[in-house]
Amino acid sequence: MVRIGVAALLVLAACSGDQAQGLDGGVDGSSDAPGSSDAPATKDAAGPGDASTTDAPADVGTQSGVPPFGGSSNGSGGATNVNGATETASSITYRLIVPASPAKPCPLLVVFSGTEGGATMTNNLIGVGPSTGTDGFIRAVLDGVVYNGDGAAGATVLDDVRAKYDVDNDRTYLLSESAGTTAGLQLGFHLRESYFAAYWVNDVNASDAPAETAAQIGFAPWGQVGPGGDFTDASTIVSAMKTAGYQLPNPAPYAGAGAGTHGDPNQFIAAVSFFPGKKRN
Repeated sequence: MVRIGVAALLVLAACSGDQAQGLDGGVDGSSDAPGSSDAPATKDAAGPGDASTTDAPADVGTQSGVPPFGGSSNGSGGATNVNGATETASSITYRLIVPASPAKPCPLLVVFSGTEGGATMTNNLIGVGPSTGTDGFIRAVLDGVVYNGDGAAGATVLDDVRAKYDVDNDRTYLLSESAGTTAGLQLGFHLRESYFAAYWVNDVNASDAPAETAAQIGFAPWGQVGPGGDFTDASTIVSAMKTAGYQLPNPAPYAGAGAGTHGDPNQFIAAVSFFPGKKRN
């Protein structure tokens, strides 16, 4: 857990219109507010250097197919103007955000939260939506503690949202944070690498490498890593992305405000701002 400075809290509060929670464990290092997490209170995720930060396994599943370029999922239709409702797909629970008038097709951002939990992550995403250009996205949020290391849960959610909504095949994105690191790496690098136009791994506590190269999946995904103080794992992931032919901004890993502090709101805002405008190509 980290102490988040007053200035950083004001940045997030200004975006959200509500009192900001710490992005990974509450304000000033305190625990999450009651009811703010989808995870059991006794579970927690390790920070950089803890014993549980070993690399994700290299063989965690097989790739699904590449969704057709320039098309959509042609979902059957789902509720609109959804602001964090809890959804269930094959026993996997997630929180859903849908604009009042989603584009057809609509961008989708799949998120694994940190220890702040699914509810707080959802509120943070809603809060920073207008300032990051993501308020027009559909966003599906899994609790990174509940689904720690479970990339298949994210694949289930991805399939569920695609079945319900007209999701843009070329503008589907992945963000994983802290406790959600290993699950996100499994989903983004192994199970569904071909689905994501861009993947930002935030506040990392493990490392892994893409299972397939850009040439193998048929396009070059965008990638970036927010170290959150763990520069070793961040650099390892960036190196693997480059080797696989991913497109990365300069500098990579991210080196802006908050890069050296786990759970910094500035790095989170940079992460969410990364996705608009990026497409599979």
